[in-house]
Amino acid sequence: MRHHISVHTPPRTARILATAAALAAGALALAGCSAPGVAGSGSGSTTEPVREPITFALDWAPNTNHIGLYVAEAEGYFADAGLDVEILPYGSTPASQLVSAGEADFGIGGQSGVQMARTAGLDVVSVYRITQTDTGRLVVLGDRDDLTRPKDLDGRTFGGFGAPLFGALASSTIQGDGGTGDFEEVVLDTGAYEALSQHRIDFTLSVATWENLQMEIDGHPYRAWRYQDFGVPEQQSTGIISSDAYLAEHPEEAAAFVRAVARGYAFAVEHPDTAADVLIAANPDTLGTAENLVRRSAKLMAEEGYLVSAEREIGAVDPEAWDAFGAFLFAGGFLTDAEGKPVEEEPDWSEYYVDDLRK
Repeated sequence: MRHHISVHTPPRTARILATAAALAAGALALAGCSAPGVAGSGSGSTTEPVREPITFALDWAPNTNHIGLYVAEAEGYFADAGLDVEILPYGSTPASQLVSAGEADFGIGGQSGVQMARTAGLDVVSVYRITQTDTGRLVVLGDRDDLTRPKDLDGRTFGGFGAPLFGALASSTIQGDGGTGDFEEVVLDTGAYEALSQHRIDFTLSVATWENLQMEIDGHPYRAWRYQDFGVPEQQSTGIISSDAYLAEHPEEAAAFVRAVARGYAFAVEHPDTAADVLIAANPDTLGTAENLVRRSAKLMAEEGYLVSAEREIGAVDPEAWDAFGAFLFAGGFLTDAEGKPVEEEPDWSEYYVDDLRK
């Protein structure tokens, strides 16, 4: 079932829609036509303008990675662009598969996910980069005095998430600190955080802009290490994807959507508190009791260079990051073709993203 973004329409949006509706009604009257459901010549009709429907697939429950989408709706940016955007609630099917199959027009998809999925034959392409740097971290409990640096994790127990890449990020970070990178992995998915708090595992991976903040709020902060401080290449870890098929069939709508999204994230950078209000109001069931977390996360993402970079425009691609992390994936054997066979030649990563829809 599709879930429409449930944000209260602000005064600005109401004025825009009312004005547009009046203009549309006037045009119908001049043409001597009647709008559906309106009697007579169309005089006094309140028909709303038709907007292009667009579906968007989330990668998880709503959080601050998605904040620009909700702002774009609340501030009327989608309406300005003539778009009616619906969010597909997260389920068991990855956003990349939904987009590739044409069941969603856009979705959340980070750099490494695009690089692996497109190589494997899925029709996905990056169209907007939400985070300009990697938000992932290798973490242990802050009170573990025996685990003060990554190489201390050799021989320990890692709470993993099933995909080999996650283990490789942990191993490479440990090796970058002079360790062997050998450990026992237990696949726990999101249960890894509870297991870590209960000392049933020694370390896991987390997101600096979400889980790490939650632990600080709870009074039990993590000790965290950034992969890139230990030799792992940079990546733009969260982004927005579409498909070659959709872009070819709907070039104007795609560009309008990406520009509206860029306005939404730019607003979130300039007004993180207001953006946090919008995100919470749109998702009261999931975020209504997490106001402190949402506000701190929105502020962190706005002020610490996650959503914007001094080196490029908001949402722009970092070709060097795509090349470097792509080489990391290729060298590590993480890239397979549509038949599941390891690729023998590193792809041309410039074919995995587009960067002109924002302009």
